[in-house]
Amino acid sequence: MTAKPPPHPDLLPEAEALRTAANRRIFTFVAIFTLLLVGALGLVLREEKRRGTLVVPTEPTAPAAPAIPARPAEPAAAPAAPARPAVVPALEQSAQMEEALVAYREAGAHLVAKRFEQAEDRALAALKAYPKLAGAQRILGLIYLQQGNIDRAIAVLEASLRNEPFHPEALTNLAFAYFQAQNMGLAMELIETCRRLHPDYKPALLQEGVMRLGQPGSEVAVDVLREAVETFPNLPGPRNNLAVALARVGDRAGAREQLEKLLEMDPRNFSALFNVGALFAQETNAPAAVPWLRRAMEQIPQAQFRAYLNDPDLAPIRESAEFQQFLQELDPVFPGPKPGN
Repeated sequence: MTAKPPPHPDLLPEAEALRTAANRRIFTFVAIFTLLLVGALGLVLREEKRRGTLVVPTEPTAPAAPAIPARPAEPAAAPAAPARPAVVPALEQSAQMEEALVAYREAGAHLVAKRFEQAEDRALAALKAYPKLAGAQRILGLIYLQQGNIDRAIAVLEASLRNEPFHPEALTNLAFAYFQAQNMGLAMELIETCRRLHPDYKPALLQEGVMRLGQPGSEVAVDVLREAVETFPNLPGPRNNLAVALARVGDRAGAREQLEKLLEMDPRNFSALFNVGALFAQETNAPAAVPWLRRAMEQIPQAQFRAYLNDPDLAPIRESAEFQQFLQELDPVFPGPKPGN
């Protein structure tokens, strides 16, 4: 067996000195690091304290409940209601309308009976009670047309259209008023508007036929009047006007056919009798024309007949012996200048 020899006695003091020096350095390092750490912590705490004095954090709170409006104070006692008028305005207006309608119906009855003065009086009474009663204005317009007062008719019919726009009767009557005033452009515009807006309003068809007849040689007049005859086959006026329109476009055979149908319905129809004579006159057939003219003369008061003898359709036979003899027969009854002079 062998044993470890003891350390060399010369090495012990030197090793102890080295260990002591190393421990001193470690302690110094730990002390310095501790001081640095404490300083850093102190700076952090001081900065946090400074921030705390600048921004004071607030605790989150629940949303505020909506404010409940304060209950309004009780209103003061209302003043006493004023005394109610003797007549409520609405009832008063209703009474005025009732009065206007009564007068309007009376005016219509007088108009149908051709009592034009009474009709005008009651229509004016209706408008006095209710100034915007368009129906009463239309009645006045018809009365003024009948009286030949075209300007007043136009004014009152235009007023009725303002109160009741696009009314077919007002459009038709106003068109006829402008037709009488020789304003054909506006008259045709009104009647065409009425026909377009109210295709089932047949009086406008009849009125357009009369107005188209004022345009000589118009094929449109023939078409409109054919439609009128188909719509009103037993009405003499449209059929007679169709005959005139056909004659003006040179279809005398078609015109004579319409007049024959008309005379079958009404053998004493003045217009048909006269126009048959005029057709013969256009053919320069005085012997055939004069008997028809004589028959026509028998249907109206004799004082009115001389004006018809100035019809331009009679010009081809005016100098014929038959027509001159006819005028001589009339002279004792109709003193005055001869027709055509």
